[in-house]
Amino acid sequence: MSQDRSLSSGVRHLSRVGDSTPAPDHSVFWGWWFRTLVGDRPRLEAASGDDAPGVTHTFKSVGGAVVGCRLLEAEGQTRAGVVVLHGYSSPRPLERDAVRWRWATQRGLAVLLVRVRGYPGSARTTGDMTTRDERGLGWITRGFDAPGEGPESMTAWVLPQAVADVANACRVMRNRLAEVEDGAPGRPLTEKRPLFLVGESLGGALAVMAAAQLSGRLAREQVIDRLVIGSPALGDWAWRLEHEAAGTGREIASVLELNPARREELLTRLRLTDTVVHAGRVRTPTLCKLALHDEVVPAPTAAAVFNALATSPGQKWRFVVPVGHASGDLACTRRHVLFERCLQDFLDPTREADEAMIAWEDVMLQGDRPPEAGAPGDQGALFEMGSTDEVDRALVAVYQRAGRTLDALPYTDAFESLHRELVEALGERAPDRREAFHRLHNLRKAGRLPRMGRTETSVPKISGEDQEHLTRLVVDAAGSLGARDRLVYAPEFDALVERFNAEAGHTLSNHDAWRLIARLAK
Repeated sequence: MSQDRSLSSGVRHLSRVGDSTPAPDHSVFWGWWFRTLVGDRPRLEAASGDDAPGVTHTFKSVGGAVVGCRLLEAEGQTRAGVVVLHGYSSPRPLERDAVRWRWATQRGLAVLLVRVRGYPGSARTTGDMTTRDERGLGWITRGFDAPGEGPESMTAWVLPQAVADVANACRVMRNRLAEVEDGAPGRPLTEKRPLFLVGESLGGALAVMAAAQLSGRLAREQVIDRLVIGSPALGDWAWRLEHEAAGTGREIASVLELNPARREELLTRLRLTDTVVHAGRVRTPTLCKLALHDEVVPAPTAAAVFNALATSPGQKWRFVVPVGHASGDLACTRRHVLFERCLQDFLDPTREADEAMIAWEDVMLQGDRPPEAGAPGDQGALFEMGSTDEVDRALVAVYQRAGRTLDALPYTDAFESLHRELVEALGERAPDRREAFHRLHNLRKAGRLPRMGRTETSVPKISGEDQEHLTRLVVDAAGSLGARDRLVYAPEFDALVERFNAEAGHTLSNHDAWRLIARLAK
């Protein structure tokens, strides 16, 4: 498939409109579900010794299921809260997710990282539901084909119960925000703190359904103030089952094949949890990541969920990536990382959502630089020294003797020799290491640096997940991959490498880390 045809088909996927007609007993079931939900008053409690590693707090959800989570307190004044969900495949350890959300605590967000029932961290009372059963089926099918009729028959299916787990997570977090004043529990609330909800894939589906069922339940007030979803799953089932199924779709299709006599009954159950149907109740400002192509959550079905949101057009934003749920090329990775930066601005509790998104409007469809990073190439001006041509001539001379390309020089003995020669030649006028590198960088941009040919240096190999993690750290530190050069020989780079090694379990030197970053940026 040509690139033009691939893009064209992807754009068509984004326009998909699904069937939003509810099942006949939709209101009956979800009314019963809500009454069951509010019949209990869950409380966020400190974890006990019986809970899984990484779990700091728990609460009891419907049916007595103990849901494990990790609470990250805001640094300083608590301005808002955010509940963060996970995807279908085994989620990352809670400790690692906590590192990812450290930025939020620094902006005044209290963060609750949730694991719904049946997943590691929330399996104490339900058992681990992520392992395959005797039919080779996973979490999504647990109780789906249980016998019975009426709302109570749905209690065996894990999916609506997981929606309750998310709704209860929002309830306990909302209550906690009401108890916190300037970071101190127990003082009266002087103003309502907003609550945000974030989920991708399965988490996106659960977030949509929970937001829908909580919407309009409190007079003159919405429970979820901002919603972030990525490739929301479990939507547009009629379309999905007519096409080649993958992911959870393949598992649901297998259950239908095993129960041919009950197919219509099970399709009705499925309809009750179709995220396209639920999206019609969501009026919350929403940021959504959609892929042009996705083999796990079909791109048309995810787009149908976004298009069904009842949120006003000026309050919902569609951020497009080339590929979802799979490792794409570096351009695709950059788009995913850029979405993380967009998400941070969207969840900024000091700004209204539409105000925060104005700067991102030109980046929603394509681009690999955040709007605040400026035009390509402008970062070089930050390092102008205003020195004489004599310094430039000395730099070019020692660069030629170093015998390495510019990207292969930082943090090597060759660069140390280069700098010593500069000091010997220029004395007090010699630039320090950081200034020397950036002046060389500016000379290269100006076409005044001689080409050194290909430098044969090995670049360490790391996993695609670690590549995304390293890219995210660079974007956080420099603003974009294109601005990476400003980190060289700066304290921020030392801190970045130390953090990456600690979080990813590597022992990269500064030079190896730089070579990796330079490769990711090409």
